[in-house]
Amino acid sequence: VQRINSSFQELSAQSEDSFQRREIGILDIYGFERLQRNSFEQLCINLANERLQQYFVENALMAEQDLYRREGLPWRSLELPDSSPVVSAIGHSFRILDEYSQQLAKGFEKTSDESFCQKTVDEAQKDPARREFLRQLRVSKRRPTAVNEGFTVKHYAGLVEYNTKGWLDKNNDRLLPDCEELIGSSSFELVASLKDEDMGKAPFRSISKKYCTDLENLLQTLSSCQLHYIRCFKPNEFQKAGVFDETLVLDQIVQCGTVELVKLMHDGYPNRCRFHEMLRFRDLLPESFQRYGTRTFIEALLLAYDVPVQDWALGMSRVFLRAGQLKALEDLRSAGAAPDPAKLRQIMRQIIRKKWVRAVHAIGLCRYLPEFLAAIRMKRAEQALATRALLVGRLRSLLEAARSRLWEKRQRALRRWRLAFYTLSLVRNLMVQARARRLQKAMRKFWLLRTRLQEWATNKAEEAVLEAERRAAEEERLEAELQKAEEKARLEEQRKVAEEEAR
Repeated sequence: VQRINSSFQELSAQSEDSFQRREIGILDIYGFERLQRNSFEQLCINLANERLQQYFVENALMAEQDLYRREGLPWRSLELPDSSPVVSAIGHSFRILDEYSQQLAKGFEKTSDESFCQKTVDEAQKDPARREFLRQLRVSKRRPTAVNEGFTVKHYAGLVEYNTKGWLDKNNDRLLPDCEELIGSSSFELVASLKDEDMGKAPFRSISKKYCTDLENLLQTLSSCQLHYIRCFKPNEFQKAGVFDETLVLDQIVQCGTVELVKLMHDGYPNRCRFHEMLRFRDLLPESFQRYGTRTFIEALLLAYDVPVQDWALGMSRVFLRAGQLKALEDLRSAGAAPDPAKLRQIMRQIIRKKWVRAVHAIGLCRYLPEFLAAIRMKRAEQALATRALLVGRLRSLLEAARSRLWEKRQRALRRWRLAFYTLSLVRNLMVQARARRLQKAMRKFWLLRTRLQEWATNKAEEAVLEAERRAAEEERLEAELQKAEEKARLEEQRKVAEEEAR
């Protein structure tokens, strides 16, 4: 591989900025696989065929029909196959497969191929767009596989039954750590280079996701290339020469979309040239035809050499020819052929007649356009006036209704304001009256308390005066008794002193 790549480098001796290398790529597509037992590998291969078939339909068949429509040619669209629903169904099943494979890599015990298959079928049945393209296996005596061990996909080439046993392991691109270590420790450089650099960082790496990414990159590469298609058909199943199986070949023709392509080429125009490219045939007509426009010159050229009218058509920028007509013009130019002068005079008269007819039509159109435009303006004015009158009529009723509603709102607001004002005044008066009553009640309580306090104070003062008088009298009595006792004691002492003196 390195030797082949290095051989291409010899072609680009200059720098990449000043030299653009052109390449020829070959994409070999085997076709759909429909074996006795179809597994994960067959689904990936058939998905690639679905995408490439859809790419062929969009870029070859649909582009051809769009070209006819853009050029203004009468064309009846062909019914082309659409692989978008089945591609969506397979992509959804791959997302479910990644989810279950990751769970299995993390050690979830309940994760199995049967649960993945059942969920894929259940999710497909919930979506109307995918329901017809991914179904559950039918119960059959000839099929030993259980119902939850596979599903059926409706490809554009037919129904294919897939067995989902072992898909969770097949979808994981990670090797066991021991195997990775063994590969990395190899003494052979090529084997050692196969070791993953991010070994052990994640237990799961999706093969289906990488496959879909590579497929999208392939389609992007094809979009940037100029494609040529070569259809190859397998004549028989026995790999023998001289044996032609018509049923097998017809099945392949139907599967690869060749029938639609043949219909398109049969009803369409395989050869097409831009107007300026047809000027290389200018020598086939006299110089008197060189003064006409390119479109008129091409039409005169085809009529002068009796090209059937049904075998060519003039578009907006191209002339379309059926098979063999362009080759016939090239042969006439190489042989130096000359047209019939009578035919040229007839074509000249036709050209002049067409110019007169076009001029008459142009004059008629110029006379008709002002009237037509005036009628359009009048009609638009009438429609605008009717619309405005209708609008004014409706707006007037709406405006009157809005005014009445606004007046009612104002009246209700005024009533609310009045009611609030009256309520506020009443509450204020009631509060003043209540405050006056509370003040009167408080004054009565104050004067009653004052009167009672005065009486109590007077009584207390009188009682205090009487108590003071009683205490003063008691004190005087006690003082008199004390004086009497002292006088008695003094007399007794004098008596005792006298008795002692007498003795």
